[in-house]
Amino acid sequence: MSSILTPERLNDLAASNNAPALEFAYVDETGNTGDVARGGSRTFTLGCHLIPVDDWALRLEALTETRRDIKQVYGVRLRDELKAYYLIRPRGTLKGSGLGDRQLRDIYRRVMKVLALVSTGVFGVVVDKEQPLSADPFTIAWQELIRQLAIRSVNRGHPIMLVHDNGEDHKVRTLYRLARESCATGSDGHVAADLLVEDPVSRRSELSYFIQAADLVAYAAFRRVQPPGKNNATVCDERMWLEVKSGLAAKMCVR
Repeated sequence: MSSILTPERLNDLAASNNAPALEFAYVDETGNTGDVARGGSRTFTLGCHLIPVDDWALRLEALTETRRDIKQVYGVRLRDELKAYYLIRPRGTLKGSGLGDRQLRDIYRRVMKVLALVSTGVFGVVVDKEQPLSADPFTIAWQELIRQLAIRSVNRGHPIMLVHDNGEDHKVRTLYRLARESCATGSDGHVAADLLVEDPVSRRSELSYFIQAADLVAYAAFRRVQPPGKNNATVCDERMWLEVKSGLAAKMCVR
């Protein structure tokens, strides 16, 4: 357990988790929206975790301390971006690191475990592009994620603000604004989304540990639905999702 998160501070987090003033929903994606027949990924996935504004700095410091531990053990610098894509096949900031699959899996697990302590919820939205779809995968995934956030905001009675990896900002903003008027529940009614406040904020993932964690959540959700082959299962397989799911409320939506 992180030394930052002493039993007393864990109690403080638990208290603020019950009735936060506001939650930030950090979102990133994995896969692509391209045609599977033309080389596109089989799925398009969004990963989301929620961080209350209450004790926000403490939650960030706990994640930062995990990164310090990773630096001490494996030499990965604090400024190095940790994305699932880099961990699965060492590249980007991890290219030439010399780390083996066991070490890379441990890095992945460390981030997921601390996320289970500092976050109040996790969502995974996986769109299977090999199935008939009513719209493009991007729209389907984001509408479902926004719907889940709207339901959560109504049920828990506090506002949520969306923070996502930069790119496709206009599309995300348009879908989010539409949802503030009404958000389809997937049945015969609608749930109000007026507690989804402000316009979505885009962040460069290399500058945000929380966005990087959302990327790891997205890939773990993808692997929960589509387990890897034996040759690709070492770093992240279908069990990685359980590392974060075991610690907090987690929800998987497959479309």
